[in-house]
Amino acid sequence: MNEPILAKAPMILPWLAHKAGIGDRRALTLWQAALRHAAHAHAAETSDYWQAAMARLLELIAAESRREDAESFGWRPWARSLADVWTVRMDIFDEIALAPIRAWRILGQNFRPPLIH
Repeated sequence: MNEPILAKAPMILPWLAHKAGIGDRRALTLWQAALRHAAHAHAAETSDYWQAAMARLLELIAAESRREDAESFGWRPWARSLADVWTVRMDIFDEIALAPIRAWRILGQNFRPPLIH
């Protein structure tokens, strides 16, 4: 790989690639394309240059993710959402399961049945 490009790649690039469901190599290729795009519009190594590169990277990653979704005939978004469900911590599921029980306990404390004489 090209070491200068890899050294200047944002630290968030692998996370963005994972969230979009694309590979790290493809994300690095998109980063290089974003740098080329930013070089045409701004002077190199300026804040405007890096801002334009990052904005273009986000656009390219979103487009790549949509392209991958279209190629999968609709199965890829379902698979990604199921993968997200399996990676959720069990504490969250416990809280979801205990919420109705806690609600009934709270309601039961304030509920007094009417006295019938």
